[in-house]
Amino acid sequence: MEQTVRKKGWEDFMSLGQAPLDMNNDILESWKRSARHPIADRTCAPILGEDDLAHRRALARRLERAAQTALGRSRRLLIGTQDILLLSDSTGVVIEAVGDPNTLSRAEENHLHTGGRWAEEEIGTNAIGTALHRRAPTLIQDAEHFCEAIQRWNCAATPVMEPGTGRVLGVVDISWPVGIRQPNAVALSSALALQIETELTHMLGRDREALLERLHLRRLRRGNDPMLIMDRSGANVFSTEDFSRFCDDDDALRHLRQQLPDLMDQSPDRIRQVLATCMQGTDLEVISEQGDAIGVLISLRRPRLQASGWAGQDLRQIVNSGEVSANLLAQAQKLATTTISILIEGETGTGKTELARAIHRASQQSDGPFEMIDCAQLTEEQLREALTNNRYGGDSGVLCLGNPGASSPAVQTLLLTLVDQVAEQGTRIIAFSSRSLYEAMNANSFRSDLYYRIAGARLQTTPLRQRPDEIEPSLRRLVQAHATEHGRRELRFTSGAMAALKAYAWPGNLLEMRNLVITLNALSPTGLIDERTLPQEFHPPARRDRTETLRDMERMEILSAIEVEAGNLSRVARRLGIARSTLYLKLDSYGISRRRKV
Repeated sequence: MEQTVRKKGWEDFMSLGQAPLDMNNDILESWKRSARHPIADRTCAPILGEDDLAHRRALARRLERAAQTALGRSRRLLIGTQDILLLSDSTGVVIEAVGDPNTLSRAEENHLHTGGRWAEEEIGTNAIGTALHRRAPTLIQDAEHFCEAIQRWNCAATPVMEPGTGRVLGVVDISWPVGIRQPNAVALSSALALQIETELTHMLGRDREALLERLHLRRLRRGNDPMLIMDRSGANVFSTEDFSRFCDDDDALRHLRQQLPDLMDQSPDRIRQVLATCMQGTDLEVISEQGDAIGVLISLRRPRLQASGWAGQDLRQIVNSGEVSANLLAQAQKLATTTISILIEGETGTGKTELARAIHRASQQSDGPFEMIDCAQLTEEQLREALTNNRYGGDSGVLCLGNPGASSPAVQTLLLTLVDQVAEQGTRIIAFSSRSLYEAMNANSFRSDLYYRIAGARLQTTPLRQRPDEIEPSLRRLVQAHATEHGRRELRFTSGAMAALKAYAWPGNLLEMRNLVITLNALSPTGLIDERTLPQEFHPPARRDRTETLRDMERMEILSAIEVEAGNLSRVARRLGIARSTLYLKLDSYGISRRRKV
């Protein structure tokens, strides 16, 4: 925007209300706006007191952080250029000023420094105030300023826009004394504004990553309620697939989105206060990072969801303690909101079927049926007949394939057809296996095309011996569940009995634990379980002869692991926590045959 006004044109407008014919229309409109305020005689911009300035800077702290790199470079580069760089907030208040020291000193006369208020209604046409009004880069030179005392300056300013909302957060202004040519001032101002906007975009990206991390922790506490998390711009970061289905107040949600950008620079407590009554029947949580709000989590509270098994109760009952189970729960809860096929792998008795059912109950397909096929017992004829009669799928539920790796090659071929058929009908596939299907595929004993259809995502259940901190909570949960279900008293354990139970390896995992609870409840006359009441396998072995060496103990441990894993050396190595190559060396050392059983 080239200069179109000379001093005579300004004088004619101020005295007669006449504007030069060739005057830039943006400048003329700014003059007209400025003339509505009694400011023509002002020689400097109003200035904020310390407390008010501190408040404005607190509200603009995000803009100020994003501008630190640009300000730091300009502080050095502008020395000796007679230029200064000013950063103002969205109201035109200067919150940072750097540049040539001599020019900064001269600018103090007009309050062209930190704390100065440069909105048009405060000091008339000027680059900061007019750029805020126009929302576009603006060049104001000498007589184009509305107030005569400010005509000693030339200024180029560019608004800084907030990523995601397009709101004006502030202005980058380059100012210099009249009489000096600065043909690139507008370009420099625009480049610095773009640099700040780029950093704001990066900050928003980091905030969104932090919101997702916080979301996982919140879902552990809130379960599988329909949830929506929004960033500071009001944009969705994550939404469960059922949120829109159960959120019946679209107007309130839309109003909330509109409010957020203007609220997020307030303190988290203030934001919570404003949002407290925004949406009835919801929990609204302001998520903060280092004291600054970065987003809002909305969780729907719906009695009908509680009654139908939502809110993640089943998942929490399966894995409700310990870091290992918490991680599994977090993965299962995330996958439950999708429609991807899931393969659950783990040892016998680790709760694979229970986990599959819980994922179904917490999923979008919860209203549909949960059908299970024991692939190990499935014959080619049975499956062919089922395919012909379209027996499975079709109701948007879940088809659970149990131990597909135990099926014959012919059955695997038909399973591939079945999986494709039910997937087209909207049925979700969940499979579980007691052995690694990936290893079976690499050994050419399991079809790769079937594997990749059922293993869209993989979950690994962990044996109890690898999560000893969960033995006691799991036992007490099973005791309570059995007592409630059968109207029996709850078992009680002496400290010695509990120590023995916690020290046990639990090769049968939760299945073995459940069987133990049923047996003890049936046989115990009082419900009090001590060490003597426990089966023989829970009693510690007799003290070994002192001549037995550590080498002998290691050999026995390896032989025991081979027996438990039915001779599968890959699983033996995993059980012992050593590499397979190390296991082979130990087998040779102890004279144990390497013959591998299947």
